[in-house]
Amino acid sequence: MYTITSNVLSKVRVPAATIRATMENAKSNPDGNQNILMMRHGDRIDQIDPLWLDTAARPWDPPLVQDGMVRAFRTGQRIRSQLQFPIHRVFVSPFIRCIQTASEVIAALSAVDFDPNATSSKDVTSIDKSKLKVSIEFGLSEMLNSISIKPEIAPKGGKFDFMISDLEAMFPDGMVDHNVDPVYKEGKE
Repeated sequence: MYTITSNVLSKVRVPAATIRATMENAKSNPDGNQNILMMRHGDRIDQIDPLWLDTAARPWDPPLVQDGMVRAFRTGQRIRSQLQFPIHRVFVSPFIRCIQTASEVIAALSAVDFDPNATSSKDVTSIDKSKLKVSIEFGLSEMLNSISIKPEIAPKGGKFDFMISDLEAMFPDGMVDHNVDPVYKEGKE
């Protein structure tokens, strides 16, 4: 058994109504334990095509390649079929690769009908929006890590300019929870 500690998740402030709803869901878990599942993003374009950096408007924020999207969706299917507990909440970094990964995983987790032949969220005809909620958390990013985001590709002036409304639109309507108070506010360094 592993204990996972995080400086970010312990500081996330969740409103009382969300806590009550979570506690209602926890009644099916009599020992009161919470399960944490962590994953990284799928395959990024800059890892497949190094020339992408030369023309990218946002070289520090590479999207997934199609195989990365498929792998993320398939991972969501495996989690859905093999995990012995439900997932109620997803915290995701604001980088596009992480949003795309989470979007595909969530589509697989929340699909009304499980189709083992589906390969992406485009194959999902109906999503159960009541299954889980998503929160974009700036604290789950590598903004200040000069190893992950090399200074030569980091945005000039250190301003990352995430288009939050565009990122939120990648999730089904009603799945993004705006009631969670993030650890790091948008635009903070």
